[in-house]
Amino acid sequence: MVLKKVENGLEKLFDRTLSRPFKSTLQPIEIGSRLVRELDLHRRLSAHGPVSPNTIRMWLSAKDAERFDGFQRALVTELEETTRQHAVKEGYSFAGPVTVEIFVDDDVKTGDVLFKTSFTSGESEPRLIASDGRSFNIGSDALVIGRSPQAGVVVNDANVSRQHAEVWRTEQGVAIRDLGSTNGTFVNGYRIEAVSLSPRDDIAIGPLRFRIEMA
Repeated sequence: MVLKKVENGLEKLFDRTLSRPFKSTLQPIEIGSRLVRELDLHRRLSAHGPVSPNTIRMWLSAKDAERFDGFQRALVTELEETTRQHAVKEGYSFAGPVTVEIFVDDDVKTGDVLFKTSFTSGESEPRLIASDGRSFNIGSDALVIGRSPQAGVVVNDANVSRQHAEVWRTEQGVAIRDLGSTNGTFVNGYRIEAVSLSPRDDIAIGPLRFRIEMA
């Protein structure tokens, strides 16, 4: 599903902007597949669980790079999201923000792609991702979820209290607290008062689902 999302997103972009079909020898889904394999091969184990490389550099042939001309930024964005989604699926964390860079190398054969991955420490700002597609940075101040227009995350639904729950950063990561809501805050199907979160956790507030991304 993660790789299919990359393929669908890029193909839609190509269809909108190209008058001819996109027929590169190297397809976006191939790049995504090889990227995921690199992440799995180079992950490390830490005291807090598996850690994925977060800096990915990739080299394309001049011919393939030319065919991606005008779409490299879109490709980078989709591959960064692929990295995050795969980390969620596998329970990986990151040492810092996720970055993907593309380079051209005349020694790379057409249809091939070379990767170099590394673990780069850095200050990352976790994000709260809603099932309706919205994304919210979790900064130094608590992020309030509720029906109130003053909430950081507004959920306009009668089953959601005006100030329903809040998400905040801790030394260990991210936590969520219910703010005395009428209908409750649920994590992985259980009603909670306050609990630490991981990228694998499924958060339910009213009609929406949420998850966190750590980088």
